[in-house]
Amino acid sequence: MGRRRRSGTYPYDYTEADDRRFLDSGAGGTLRVLHGPGRGMGMTDGVLCRVEVVAADGAVLDQAAAGSRGKEHRLHGSSAGDCVTVSVSACFDGDDGCGGPGCLPVLDELTAARAVVLTGDLADVVRFGVGPAWDEVLLVDTGELDGRASRPAACRWGAGVRLRGARPVDRR
Repeated sequence: MGRRRRSGTYPYDYTEADDRRFLDSGAGGTLRVLHGPGRGMGMTDGVLCRVEVVAADGAVLDQAAAGSRGKEHRLHGSSAGDCVTVSVSACFDGDDGCGGPGCLPVLDELTAARAVVLTGDLADVVRFGVGPAWDEVLLVDTGELDGRASRPAACRWGAGVRLRGARPVDRR
């Protein structure tokens, strides 16, 4: 059995053992809810986010929310080759109203959806989301920005998903 890496390494850094366990799981991909920017995936800091994964036949494969799934989890009931639609709905409902110069709070719920094909290959990654600071959340998830440096606020928040084992439908 392969050695597990030390805790504290980035969640997107898979080992060969992780890939073997995934291939035996009977799932076509994995899902992780992203929100922030901030300290970690389990601390929502006022960002409310709901994610739904729907199969081509309309069956709901999975539902998740910011803070409810601290880990990446498998999309059970799916397999490589399945086409699914993933939708994200998010808003900011925290106490921090910014108050800084140029603060333009975004309190409306924002939504986005993407059709993806599940590949079963964890190297294929799709990330998308909503919010005025989604780009920062994306950079935190890819390891290009330290998420501990800031917290979400009414004018600066983002939420979305990271799908592993998936490609956008238009890139088959």
